[in-house]
Amino acid sequence: MSATLLRAIVCIAVLTGTSLLQAQAPARAQAETKLAAGLSWIADDGTVLTITTVAPNGQLTGTVTTQAGCDAKKPQPMTGWYYPAGAGGALAFSVNWESCNSVTTWSAQYSNATGGFRALWHLAIASAPVWNGIVAGSHFFVPQKK
Repeated sequence: MSATLLRAIVCIAVLTGTSLLQAQAPARAQAETKLAAGLSWIADDGTVLTITTVAPNGQLTGTVTTQAGCDAKKPQPMTGWYYPAGAGGALAFSVNWESCNSVTTWSAQYSNATGGFRALWHLAIASAPVWNGIVAGSHFFVPQKK
C-alpha cells in the first residue's frame, strides 16, 4: 500500500471518527415498509398523513392533519397518486384547505427501506395573482408508530 493511500485512509478515518482497528458489526437488514392503506406518517413539523385507500391504479385517499394554520388539528381530506417502482416510488398528494382559501400539494419519492419520504410542497392562496401567493417548502415524513 502506498504511503499516499495510507495517509488518505487515515485522514478519512480521523475525519469520520472511525477507528482503523475497530471491527464494524454488519448492518442488520431492516424490514421493508411498502406504502399501503391504513398507514400514517408524521412530518418534522407534526403534520400527519393518513392513507385510507390505495386503488389498483395508484389513486390515494386519506387525510392530512396539520398542527398550524387555520385548519390546525382538523383532519382534511387528501387525494393523490402513488406509482411504485423498485425500492420505492413516486408519491403526490393534495389538500383543499376550504376554511383557509388555499390548496397544498406535496411531491415525494418514497423509500421502502425506511418507510419514509422527503416531500416538497407548494401552498397556493386563492386570490388574484400576487408575488407572495405561492409558498413552498419541504417536509420529511417518517412512519407513525401505532
